[in-house]
Amino acid sequence: MSFLLSFVDIFFPLFVVIDPFGTMVLFMTMTTEYSVSEQKVAAKDAFVYGSIILVFFSVTGSVILSLMGISLTAIQIAGGIILLIMGIEMVREGDRPKSTGKTFNNPDLGIVPFATPLLAGPGAISLVIILSREGLLSAVITIISVLAIFVMVFILFSYSRQISRAIGDKPMKAVTRIFGLFVAGFAIQFILDAVLIIAGV
Repeated sequence: MSFLLSFVDIFFPLFVVIDPFGTMVLFMTMTTEYSVSEQKVAAKDAFVYGSIILVFFSVTGSVILSLMGISLTAIQIAGGIILLIMGIEMVREGDRPKSTGKTFNNPDLGIVPFATPLLAGPGAISLVIILSREGLLSAVITIISVLAIFVMVFILFSYSRQISRAIGDKPMKAVTRIFGLFVAGFAIQFILDAVLIIAGV
């Protein structure tokens, strides 16, 4: 398989699960009281801390699982269940799962809830561990994909007001519902792959 095909196979599932467009809708809602400079600081925090979390688990995820005595098959099933729940919520609500409580005027808004758990949440963490499990090339492509997606996140968050005026909220919610269907599909496929491994097929 060529590098380009490998990149697409890793990038697309990550893009769908992290869902920069769907998360941007929530970002716009939660930063309505922010100044432009405050909004850009929140966007930068989401980019920096979210990408660090996912790169960290891309590199060390398998080692951490080994130390904890958890197999990749087990994390694949667990990650699949988490992704399936996320996908169902995205299809039903047309938005990313929301954190509880008000976070307006929170100086750490870009870190919590956006860097984690919305962008680098359990689903994305499980996914980067699964995607980078096949060796050095997979890990490198996973890291490149994470950084590319988070650059997109930073751009979308930084210019979310302009994008919102140009597109509107309803099309963004429609896109999130479509992505939710893909997330559910990836989740079921991960679970099926793990079951086949257990069955020795």
